[in-house]
Amino acid sequence: MIQNPHRSSVLNKFRQHPRVRISAPFVCALSHCVSRRWLRSPGVDLGVVYDLSIRGARVSTEAEIRPGDEVTLRLRLPKQIKPADIAVAKVRWAKDQFFGLAFTKVSIAAQTRLKKYVTIVSTTAVKAPACLPSRLAR
Repeated sequence: MIQNPHRSSVLNKFRQHPRVRISAPFVCALSHCVSRRWLRSPGVDLGVVYDLSIRGARVSTEAEIRPGDEVTLRLRLPKQIKPADIAVAKVRWAKDQFFGLAFTKVSIAAQTRLKKYVTIVSTTAVKAPACLPSRLAR
């Protein structure tokens, strides 16, 4: 599905923290903050990040999570050596296997990595429409 970059930039004007659409989604690891031993064995589930801001993300995963759950998240941001570890992210919404996560506890180091990545991706996205074929740039 082709996204309209202009629409995304217009919607970002209304957001407190700009969100970037990830053109090449990357893998993340997540696990429940509170052990649910009676429901499942403790462990790490994998997911894919599609949208990202410094305060949240949209991910796809087969993990057994639902709105209200708190998870830890390890983001392997492209072109960064160390991952951004999110101590606590709250699941805000769910639709099929997509989930909206709000970051509630983020270390200074992870926040710095997120800001750097979002800034790079958002400045690259601004340049992208000029490269699109004319029928897609409308």
